[in-house]
Amino acid sequence: MKHENIHRAKGVDIAFYGFRGGPGGISLTLISLMNELASSGYKIHLVLHNGSIPERKHVHSAIKQVELPNGKLIKRAKALSSYLAEFSPKAVISVREPGNRALTGARLLCKGKVKVGFRVGMPISIALARRDPVKRLLRRQSIKFCYNKADVIIANHSAVAEDIALITGIPLNLIHVIPNGTVSEFLYEQAKKDPGHPWLKNKDCPVILAIGRLTKQKDFHTLIRAFHIVRRQLDTKLIILGEGKERPVLLSLILELGLMDSIDLYGYVENPYSFLKRADLFVLSSAWEGLPNALIEAMALGIPSVATDCKSGPREILENGRFGALVPVKDEKAMAEAILNTLSHPPDPDFIRSGASRYRASICAQKYLEVLGLA
Repeated sequence: MKHENIHRAKGVDIAFYGFRGGPGGISLTLISLMNELASSGYKIHLVLHNGSIPERKHVHSAIKQVELPNGKLIKRAKALSSYLAEFSPKAVISVREPGNRALTGARLLCKGKVKVGFRVGMPISIALARRDPVKRLLRRQSIKFCYNKADVIIANHSAVAEDIALITGIPLNLIHVIPNGTVSEFLYEQAKKDPGHPWLKNKDCPVILAIGRLTKQKDFHTLIRAFHIVRRQLDTKLIILGEGKERPVLLSLILELGLMDSIDLYGYVENPYSFLKRADLFVLSSAWEGLPNALIEAMALGIPSVATDCKSGPREILENGRFGALVPVKDEKAMAEAILNTLSHPPDPDFIRSGASRYRASICAQKYLEVLGLA
């Protein structure tokens, strides 16, 4: 970051709102962004309605964590409006769709001036497609209204920006694209810790790692079937970190394929980086993404990767396959072939790490400051 531009004002520079925490890599990525800003002298607030977030312990000590009353939209908007009146932050960034609605309402209620920004990490159209026609129409109108009231919209990927423009009618040139600031010192420090998994401590064969919620989006069904093909040719093991409603279905598939001794649905872990650092290969099997943090993290740690060429993110992160193999979505045979090829001829770790440099938290933080007019 450009430390010479830092102004140590008494007031609040940026308030982050809508942070939820829990499963998913975005929680720690946002914390890395906030911590980077705080460590550089900017006054940052983390505004929460629910304080039961384990990741809070990783938040920089200089960041003030403000807890507001929880409840339905109107109650949250009123509480946020009172916060804005009391602290008058220069900018507020909402990081989730429910937060966007509450922040829009709060701004209408609050007489003070505040710059409002939305940070968007996933194509809106994907979330809308999962709703019935009536709810889809209502939510689409709500999104269009809120987004057109915002001063700054930040997308983490060009495809996400294009999707926002399509849904909201906002010109594409008014939407800022800033990738996730995934790579930070926090990642490297956490990676040094012992994961405590026997397959990683006493390796007798290559270990493949996958990370993500056990949902349809992550498509671990295809990964498990691909792994079954791989096992016919190579003794290897697979660890999947994450929890979700598809656990019973995935366990049934593992049992059906006779892979109980070689696949571990380990569950959610607070520190996936320690697992990632010791894996021989990372596989992203998603049907869709925004900008998958786990793939960037694998690159930052020099771990070879295989990823689906899904919308959006992997092709950009891996630079059209330069830093890792891209395979079609839901193609278990292509995935198995890519896994075998990569394990047989792994790229140089330093070369892989070089591809993640553009996702450093310091670079991302500086870009946020610039688009918010605070640099």
